[in-house]
Amino acid sequence: MNSSTTAPARPSRTYATGPLTRVLRGASVLSALAITAWILRSYPDLPATVATHFDARGQADAWGPRWSVLVLAALMVLLSVGMAALSTRPRWFNYPREVTERTAQAVYREGERLMVWTVLAMQLIYLGIAWSVILGVGMALIALGVAGLLGAVSVGIVRVARAGS
Repeated sequence: MNSSTTAPARPSRTYATGPLTRVLRGASVLSALAITAWILRSYPDLPATVATHFDARGQADAWGPRWSVLVLAALMVLLSVGMAALSTRPRWFNYPREVTERTAQAVYREGERLMVWTVLAMQLIYLGIAWSVILGVGMALIALGVAGLLGAVSVGIVRVARAGS
């Protein structure tokens, strides 16, 4: 690769992750695993055709084979574990500002928090979808998860942009 196209090396991460961030990251992964366990436990009792999409009122408007919930479960576990792992490497992120020696630790910390809160909000969406497929009601959780996701990303981007200023 041409050296003129490579990004400059960023400072190393030196800060310690806070206890709340560590707990929320762990809770996110455990939540994904617990929801997946619930789906797997409920799988034999599901009908051959299950709801695969819901309208804004929470009414099923598309249907698919029962095994489609297994695809959802696999994707959510991969996304959740992957994002939780990625959140421990904030130096790799693409930031909306220059990362300098002076700002790096504050920017990295906010980037890590943004990712952890994002994966946590995803768990509410996942739980709402599972609840909708298995029990028929879960739209409130999905809406809460979407609001949490929008909030985590919006607040996170602002905090990253202001970090170290």
